[in-house]
Amino acid sequence: MEIVIQHYLDKFQTIANTLSDISFDNLPFLYAKEPEYNMKGYKVSKSYFSVNHKEAVRIVYEKIFDDFKYNNVVYKNVFIGIQKKIQYYDWGGNIAYTKNLQPYYFSLQPVFVDDGTETISSFSSQKQSKILKEERYAADEWLKAQNPNLYALLYAKYGVIYQAYLRTGLKEPLLNAFEFETDEAILSIFNNQVFGMEPMTVKELIILNLQ
Repeated sequence: MEIVIQHYLDKFQTIANTLSDISFDNLPFLYAKEPEYNMKGYKVSKSYFSVNHKEAVRIVYEKIFDDFKYNNVVYKNVFIGIQKKIQYYDWGGNIAYTKNLQPYYFSLQPVFVDDGTETISSFSSQKQSKILKEERYAADEWLKAQNPNLYALLYAKYGVIYQAYLRTGLKEPLLNAFEFETDEAILSIFNNQVFGMEPMTVKELIILNLQ
């Protein structure tokens, strides 16, 4: 079956190689929809549709987790880079062709525990840090859109440390505040199950959203 974007590229004679790395935003016969994010704020995909509302292209974003070696020590499951793949759809809504783009790897440096030792807590880079910060704020927006009342409660009760988490990614003070909460009204809300996500509780949902 014919690929959607192939039909329009042939019709408008826009480009010879339809599956090369073109800028989909500049093609007049496609329009983009808002990217899809998961609850943790990670951008999962972005789709482009034809003028007759058929999905033509989907860009899928993936994180790369793998072993990372530093000073002859291997650290497991480290966020080392990102990768994109482009899925081209046919008129029947099926993936006709997938192109995997070259992965992008971070220049990682160790992050040490602040205890005067050389204990490594994680690895980071400027690009990785930027991505994770954008995800935290995207997760914050997701929570606000899904449950404005819970979002308002979170800010009213934990605003200062929650904002600090968004800026820095350090979640331990926030987790400690949840763990040692004594306000019965807050605890009652925390223990409620999330509609449509049972048996997950509100507290579990908030913690799940944290990095």
